[in-house]
Amino acid sequence: MKENLKESRYRHSLGVQDMASHLAEIYGADVEKAEFAGRYHDIAKCFDQEKMDEAVRKYNLPDEYIGNCALAHSKVAAEILKIEFGVDDEEVLNAVRSHTTARPGMALLEEIVYVADAIEDNRNYPQLKALQKQAETDLDGVCLIIMDFTIGKIYEKGRVPDKTSLEAREWIKERIGKK
Repeated sequence: MKENLKESRYRHSLGVQDMASHLAEIYGADVEKAEFAGRYHDIAKCFDQEKMDEAVRKYNLPDEYIGNCALAHSKVAAEILKIEFGVDDEEVLNAVRSHTTARPGMALLEEIVYVADAIEDNRNYPQLKALQKQAETDLDGVCLIIMDFTIGKIYEKGRVPDKTSLEAREWIKERIGKK
């Protein structure tokens, strides 16, 4: 993995592994699965556009991922783990697959990895410590905050968020009773 990632991305992956492990312990999820999914969630993150598009085609992923490394990397990572490394645990694969966009009906492990990706210790933004603390008691609430922030940033850039992300946000809102 270290060969495929920049040093900062490798440190990030280890940070996600640690945060996912921490959250899994708190919420009763499988710690080993959380660590594994956290560590390998970004295995394809540093692919250039050509390599990413080649992987999208190789793994027969939808054409909507062609030309979009930001969305494709999580889907490609899950396929690499499944096909190249023989990972057959759908819970782990779904956690890797949905760590960028989230998805409606996420399992606990998916939500843990999604949140851990945003709040691991190597991140650097003013609300980090507060979100880390809140995540220990209100995983859904932090998940919604992250979704709102991410979707807002996409709109600020004049782009349209992925449909799955918008559906995931509505799902988490309903789950926690916020409208």
